[in-house]
Order: sequence, then structure tokens, then C-alpha cells
Amino acid sequence: LISRIKEAQKEDSEIWTIVENLNKQVKFHLDEDNVLWQGTRLVVPNDATLREALLTEAHSLPFSVHSGSTKMYHDLKQYFWWSGMKRDVMPSGLLWIV
Repeated sequence: LISRIKEAQKEDSEIWTIVENLNKQVKFHLDEDNVLWQGTRLVVPNDATLREALLTEAHSLPFSVHSGSTKMYHDLKQYFWWSGMKRDVMPSGLLWIV
């Protein structure tokens, strides 16, 4: 899934807008493989399929089973970032298909 996220970054217009403005962005940087990060968090492209796969995977991990959307959001935001992430993870966001 991580490699799919990194590959999908290359095709995402929102990602390229951030990359084109890196000199104005303090929070974002490209690594040596031209992968975009927000601090230490991998930037997830605006791809509903990838985001749903990430949320489904996070939901199915043993430590997160029925832990609630707030905990899941805090767990995910340690490693990933996308615009509107909190909205997508919280109950009023994406529909869960597990």
C-alpha cells in the first residue's frame, strides 16, 4: 500500500501544487526519491480508493479494532497526511466498507 501511495503521488495535481510551492511551504519536503512528506508523515494523494484502502487496513489491525474513530485518526496521523484527513476518518466522513 505504501508503494502504491508513493507511485500515485506522481499523478496527483494537489501534490504537484504543493511541490511547485515547496519554497513557500515549511511543513512539506521531498525525499531523495521525490516522495512528498509533511514532516515525517507520508502525504497521501487525493485518491479515494487509496484512502479507503488505508482506512480499511488501519481498521483491521488488531490494536485498532473498535477503538473508535478518534483513536484511529490519531494513530493514522502519526504516519500519514492528506487534506481533509480528520473529516475522512471521523464518523461523518467516508463510509466504511469492511
